[in-house]
Parts: sequence; C-alpha cells; structure tokens
Amino acid sequence: MTLKSLLTLAIPILLGQTLVVAAPTTMTAEEYSPLAEKYVKEHYTLAVAEMERTSIPASITLAQGMLESGYGTSELAVSANNHFGIKCHKGWQGETYTYHSSENDNGTAISRKSCFRAYATVEASYQDHSDFLASRAHYADLFASEDYEKWAKGLLAAGYATDPNYAKKLIATINTYKLGKYDTHANTIAAFNNSTEEIEYRETLAQLKSRIQTLESILSQSEMHRAELDECLAAKRQKLADLEAKHNQLKEQLNEKITILDNNMSVQYTLIDGLQKRLQRVENIQQDMLKSDPLIGYFNVDGTPKEQVKIFPTRQLNQEGVFYQSGRRATIATADRNLLEISREYNILFKDLLRYNDLEDDADLPSGYYVYVEPKANYVKNQTEPHQVVIGETVHTISQRYGIKASKIYQRNHLKKGEEPASGEFIFLNKVNDQQPRLKGNMDTKANFGGGGARQR
Repeated sequence: MTLKSLLTLAIPILLGQTLVVAAPTTMTAEEYSPLAEKYVKEHYTLAVAEMERTSIPASITLAQGMLESGYGTSELAVSANNHFGIKCHKGWQGETYTYHSSENDNGTAISRKSCFRAYATVEASYQDHSDFLASRAHYADLFASEDYEKWAKGLLAAGYATDPNYAKKLIATINTYKLGKYDTHANTIAAFNNSTEEIEYRETLAQLKSRIQTLESILSQSEMHRAELDECLAAKRQKLADLEAKHNQLKEQLNEKITILDNNMSVQYTLIDGLQKRLQRVENIQQDMLKSDPLIGYFNVDGTPKEQVKIFPTRQLNQEGVFYQSGRRATIATADRNLLEISREYNILFKDLLRYNDLEDDADLPSGYYVYVEPKANYVKNQTEPHQVVIGETVHTISQRYGIKASKIYQRNHLKKGEEPASGEFIFLNKVNDQQPRLKGNMDTKANFGGGGARQR
C-alpha cells in the first residue's frame, strides 16, 4: 500500500488511547511532502532524545506524531502542543484542553467532546508520550525490540488503535520519509554533530540522568495508581463492613421476632391446654349428670333414647315406591317390609341388596330406614358443607342418609372401619378432611347400629 493511498483514507482515526487528527484528505502525497519534511526537521531531535531515554524507536515516535497531529497542523498540536492526541485520563494533574473530536466507533464517525492533555512545549508532549507507553503494562513487551515494524504491529495488537490499518500506515510513513535512519546510534551521534569521546561521555551521563528521570516519572505514576487502588480497596472494605452491619441488624431483628413468636406460641399452647382441661371437666360433669338422671332407664348411656332416634328425614316415594338420593334409587323399610321383601319386590339378589347398603346380615331395620336398591354414589350430589354428627348417628347411618358409600366416608375422614365420630364432630362427605375427627369415648362405643347397621338387642 502506498503512502498516497493511505493518506486518502478517512481521517481522523480513533485510537485506543489517543486521537489522531490529520490534515485534510484532499491533499496529495506530493502536497504532504513539504509538511512532512518540515515536521521531521523540527522534531527528529526530540524523537531521538526520547529513543535514547526510553528505547522507543525514534522512527515510531516521529511517524505517530506526524499522523496524529496532521504534521503539526491540528488544533490540538497548535493550541495545546499535544502531538499525540493523548486524553486526560484519570490521575492527570497538568493543564487540559477540551476539544470536539471526530472518532471512529465500529466504522462510524462520531463527534465527541473530550478532555485532552495540554503541554507548555512540544518537547513535554514527546516526553509524556514516551512515559505514557512506558507506564502501561500492555506495551511492556515492545521495549524488548528495536525493530520499528514489530513496534508498529505491536501497538495495534496491544489496542493502541482501533484502525486495522494503523500499523501499515506507520510503516508506510517511516519508509516513505526514511525515518528508520534515526533508529541507529551511529545516525543519532551524527545528527548531534559527530560527538567526540568526551561528548559521548557527557551524552551517556545525560542519558543516564534522563533514564533516571523516566524511572522516577514511571514510579510516580505507579504510586499514583497504587493510591487509586488503595482508595478503591478502602471503599470496597467500607461497603463490606456496611453490608455486614446491615446483615447483623437484620439477623438481630429476625431473632427478636422469632423470640416473640415463640413466646406467643407458648401462651397459645398454655391456653389450649387450659381449654382442653376445662372441656374434659365439662364432659365429666355431663356424664355425671346423665348417670344421676332419674330417667336414665329410658335412655342409653350416651343420652340417646333406647328406641332408634329418627335420624332419617321423611321422604315421599314415587309410584314405583322409591325416591332419589345423590342420584341413586332408594326406598324405605317399614315394620311389615323388611330387606327380604324389598329384594323380592325389586327383583334384586338378597346378597346384592346387603352389599348396596353396607350390611352384613338380614337383621330387621327400624321403620323409616333408607334402603338403596342400587349401589350408593361416591359423592353426595349438591352437598358442599360437611355433616355435623348428632347423638345416635354412625358412619353407616350417615352413609344411608346421604346415599354415599361408607368406605368413602372412612377414607375422606381418616377413619378405620369400626371407628365412630363423636357427637358434634364434622364429617366431610365430598372433600378430604384435614384431620381425623374426635372419636366416641368408652361411653359411646355402643351405637344403635353396628358396622352393618343392625339394631343392638
């Protein structure tokens, strides 16, 4: 690629750490030549001095200064002596210059207001450029080489510029204006009027002093970076301490709430225990009252009449002698109409009739007892509320009353066959109870009907 073709590319070029502001793109290579030669003549000694001080090839420094300052004609170069477009960056304590720069963002030119470093002299700009590269760790490997091509490619690889052609442009500028001659010590000495041994000694001493100054400058910047890191670390530690304090505060508040809940639970348990004892005393009193009742001969030990309690509501039968409960056909037993007669009347096998009604034998049923002539349902139709057990009721009588299989009542209320709920307990018919209902005590073990619903003699 020729220098002319490189110069006609879009300028300015956004670099990773600097902003290149070049001359107008309409100029030809021949028109650039006088500007370039003038720039080299005025600034090559600065580049050579920086090479001797920091080992950065003079050709690289000159090429970067030429491209990035528009050969010394850019606004930054003229107004701020900034020949390398170095921005302020954190920690810069010198003079500044605000400038609307045109930068390349993924191939798109954008205008951005930025802060740039300002220098008292061009020499200060060259020195700061060298210190800038020497103080960044990602450029450290470049100082092991004196080859300007390796430097050009290394700067691009290290992220100095986003322009993929940046290295080619540097190399083309160096080759076109033969800047490589300033990279050799022989040419450097010749450029300073063929030094004698004494002059060489003085220059060597000056170079050592200059290197010491460079190291001191690098050390100063390192100390500045270290101070920034210490400040950041202190802020992080303070944030961590604040978080730990907040954590301890929340933990303490949570423990206080847990203690309050434990105390409240203890009070509730005490109240429940007291209520249970009072309830037990009331039940004992009720039992004593039943035992001392002068009419006890007419009632069972659980307070129910000796005769069957009428727990089946009266139902009207249709012409077929049946009514419907939970969608199932049922009839009513009477004194002169027992199970055997009902099985013959509806042409049902006697054993099937017993099975339909959860009965175990053919004992006579009391008058008004519901008898189903087909299997009972699994759910009670149009029933949303649980059934409250009254005195004298059993799982079997509840099953007959609602037309639901007894096994479903046992299952949904966590009962075993033979277990009977106490009076006043709620029995769930369609839903599953969350706990087993309280069972009848010793005095309630004898009900009017057993598992098969037969009357106790």
